[in-house]
Amino acid sequence: MRTFIILIFLSALTGCATIISGTTNEISFSSNVDPVDVYIDGLKVGKTPLKVDVDKKAGEGRPVRFEKDGYEQQEFKLRNRVDWIVVSDISSIIVSGGIDVLSGAIMEYSPRQYHVEMKEKSSPETGSLSRQVQFASFVLVMSDEIKRNLALGSGPALESLVSLVGKNQSSYKFSVWLGENRENLLSTETPEQFLSILRSSGLTP
Repeated sequence: MRTFIILIFLSALTGCATIISGTTNEISFSSNVDPVDVYIDGLKVGKTPLKVDVDKKAGEGRPVRFEKDGYEQQEFKLRNRVDWIVVSDISSIIVSGGIDVLSGAIMEYSPRQYHVEMKEKSSPETGSLSRQVQFASFVLVMSDEIKRNLALGSGPALESLVSLVGKNQSSYKFSVWLGENRENLLSTETPEQFLSILRSSGLTP
C-alpha cells in the first residue's frame, strides 16, 4: 500500500546517550483530516494532532499505523539512527556504550515530526491526490520561507505556492485570498497550522 507520509526534518542532534538523550523521543503526528487514530506497535496511543513520548528501539523502526473511518489505512516505520554523540564517547564501551545499547538510548528517531495524507477509500490513487501531496509537502517544508515572502508581498516561494494551486482563474483567486488573509497566515506558529489555514480557502489541491 502506498503511504503518503510527508516528513519534516528537524535537528535531533541533542544530548549524549542515556543521561542527556534519555530513552524516549517526543514524536509529533498530524494529518490532513484530523482527528486520526494513531497506533504504535499495534497499541492505540491517541488521535492526531498528537505528541507522544516513544521508547527508543534499536534495530528496525517502530511500526506506526493511522486509521480513520472512510479512509484507507496508512502505515510506516519510525526511522531511527545511532546518536551521533555516542561516537565521541570515550567512556568504557562495557559500562557506557553497553548500557545505552541495551536501553535503546543511543537510538534517535529522525525526523520527529510526521504528517500523513489520508486517502479516502473512493478517491483515485493518482491525479488530484498526487497534487494534494505535492502541495502539502511544499507547504510543510517551505512554510517559513513562504511566510517571509508573504510579509514582503512577493518572492519565489510564494510564486511557487500559487503555481501549485493551478493556473489562470484559480491562481488569481488564491493570490487575492492570500492578500486578504495575510495577517492570519503570518500569525501561525507551526507548518501544520499554516497548511490548515491555506486549505480553509477551498482553493488548494
